[in-house]
Amino acid sequence: MINLYKEKNECCGCSACASICPTQAITMEPDEDGFFFPVVNNSKCIRCRMCLKTCHFRDTKIKGNRPLAAFAAINKDETVLKNSSSGGAFSALASIVLEMGGVVFGCAFNERMEPNHIGIDNFFDIEKLQGSKYVQSKINNTFIEAKRLLDQGRIVLYSGTPCQIAGLKSYLGREYNNLLTVDLICHGVPSESFFKDYISWLEKKNKWKIITYKFRDKGKVNMGYSGKVIYIKKNGKIGERTIYWPLDCYYYYFLNGDICRMSCYECKYASNYRQGDFTLGDYWGVKKIHPEVNTQNGVSLLLINTETAMGYVDKLSNYLKLVNSDFEQAKKYNGQLNHPVPKSEKREMIFKTWHTGGYTAVANEFYFKNRKMIVVNQVKIVMLQIIKKIIKILKMFGT
Repeated sequence: MINLYKEKNECCGCSACASICPTQAITMEPDEDGFFFPVVNNSKCIRCRMCLKTCHFRDTKIKGNRPLAAFAAINKDETVLKNSSSGGAFSALASIVLEMGGVVFGCAFNERMEPNHIGIDNFFDIEKLQGSKYVQSKINNTFIEAKRLLDQGRIVLYSGTPCQIAGLKSYLGREYNNLLTVDLICHGVPSESFFKDYISWLEKKNKWKIITYKFRDKGKVNMGYSGKVIYIKKNGKIGERTIYWPLDCYYYYFLNGDICRMSCYECKYASNYRQGDFTLGDYWGVKKIHPEVNTQNGVSLLLINTETAMGYVDKLSNYLKLVNSDFEQAKKYNGQLNHPVPKSEKREMIFKTWHTGGYTAVANEFYFKNRKMIVVNQVKIVMLQIIKKIIKILKMFGT
């Protein structure tokens, strides 16, 4: 019998083992917390041990590249910038690869609000891959599809969390000159089941049908993070609502590292040594490092980790305003470039509450225990909204 892991923290759920299996004996199945783990069908297994050989997470050594260069990056296209989580650097990379006739892989929500990795080959679909998704995506057959395209000579850009990129490389088993990889600065991942239960709770509570959920929304009151829900009302009209992180239980628990996969708390990839050719994320601390940069609409931290990536900097400058930066400074303000998210003392209780009472119980407990904090932040939001309106009026009159 093949044992791919002993403890839950020994598997990151990247699907490399399932992808490499020659008899399709391995499927990714959710555990009680909704996180996907490999399950071996022993009647199909031929004991070739390819799954064990491909598992990068079993290797305790940190492999990767320290960044060769760092940039503060802002997309020159205002529309693209508005639709991006930060500075729109991913959209620029995707556009370059599509112009070269390539295929871009990344995470997208389907109509059931499920996060899946997909491949796109046209510019119209870039928007599907834009924006942060604070939930673990299913890889499905995208490693297999990426390899098929690479073997055909197509250029492939594959984006994902560092463990997903490490999984892809381990599955491929060799270098490809036509492969570009992007790893994201990852805070840790909640499970799909927990997220979907949260969405169902929002719908029942508000009598909505949610059609779009954005974890990051620009143009609203700046509380560090805010998202947006677009929904259909009972009367058929379309509405939208801002999700402020201090007032939303899912958002709050995610940012505090309370609902992550167990492997995230010991992730060896949350370090200076990067898995992708490029690393992308929010540029926290940019105002202190680059006070001259306009941060109003978002700024990406773009790390160039390989010589391959360095060869694309000139092309990227056609799409992005690039400001030379310093990695040693940038990593001071981006914790997951140094260490994994600390394990939360609340995690066990949150999942226990979810198992026994569903997401309604999780939400009720959150709002009861944090009622003082919530009231304080509600007042802050109202005050910031008033200040924003006053500034807008003053600008209208040229004051």
